[in-house]
Amino acid sequence: MSLTSLLVIKAQNPGRLGELDALRGIAASIVLLFHYTTHSEAVLPDVHPIAYGVSWGGYGVHLFFAISGFVILMTLERTRHTMDFIVSRFARLFPAYWTAIIFTTIAVGLLGAGELAQPLSVVLVNLSMLQSWFYLPSVDGAYWSLAIELSFYFCMWGLWRLDLLKRIETVMLGWLALDLLWWLVPALPSRLALLLAVPYVPYFAIGMAAYRVRIGARRWRQQVPVVGLGLIIVALPGKAEVVAVYVMICAIFTALTAGRLRWLANPLLLWLGALSYPLYLIHQNFGYALIAALERQGFPPVAALAGAIAAALAVAQLVRELIEQPALKAIRNWWKARSITVPSPAVG
Repeated sequence: MSLTSLLVIKAQNPGRLGELDALRGIAASIVLLFHYTTHSEAVLPDVHPIAYGVSWGGYGVHLFFAISGFVILMTLERTRHTMDFIVSRFARLFPAYWTAIIFTTIAVGLLGAGELAQPLSVVLVNLSMLQSWFYLPSVDGAYWSLAIELSFYFCMWGLWRLDLLKRIETVMLGWLALDLLWWLVPALPSRLALLLAVPYVPYFAIGMAAYRVRIGARRWRQQVPVVGLGLIIVALPGKAEVVAVYVMICAIFTALTAGRLRWLANPLLLWLGALSYPLYLIHQNFGYALIAALERQGFPPVAALAGAIAAALAVAQLVRELIEQPALKAIRNWWKARSITVPSPAVG
């Protein structure tokens, strides 16, 4: 899809927040740069570190979580049936994810980085996206956040079924209190913490609070208890940079709700936003293996880095065009046609 096409789609769908798509692109890009410039030598010791690494880029995942909070609350408020939500999330997540698993498994072997590969039994469990529940490694290290996302979807679906989304601020305060509970009593079950997405609730809460402000259901001053409790929770471990990231994400979403980020909806960032999910899925281990392979061929570290970035973007584009978008369209069209002939039971 060309950059011009993305702008045309946005013009035809004025209700879509282009700046939110742009933020996805920014988040995926800084996570990629973190892995390629800072983390690669920790995984493959033969890789030469880059002099100026993006050591803070891992916090792009926290931005992704805030975006999910905004988008999933918006999606569920427009959802009529449980299966509509399930099918939509499946279509959005799994075809590209399965493709990324197959691609990464093959690519790291061909590029001579067999130490990054996982045995077939682990690969098969990864297909479910539930490997974290079994304390198994992921085919790609970046997949750790997908378990958090699934847990968040499950919790939000439960709240929707209980008709609690209209009182989401009260729910968020209780949810954040659970985060505080796990900090006070770390011996509490880790699987339950994963199910409730406990460690990252403050970031999801930013997005949900922002959505409520965006639709006029709340003002920001009414959201102070939510974002304030979130700030207290992220500050408890005493890491100043985590507090700075939280404050920055709050500032980003405050600007978003005020309409001050429309300038982000430019062709480059919209393109990166469109690629963000497949780029996130395929970049890490493939990029490590490619950087190492290029350096073995005599490429200097900066050239190897540039080659890995270009290759990751190219593969992400192919996954989007050949797998993600066709599968998304096909599954949603199938479900729409089926829903017309066999209506789903409504919520409640």
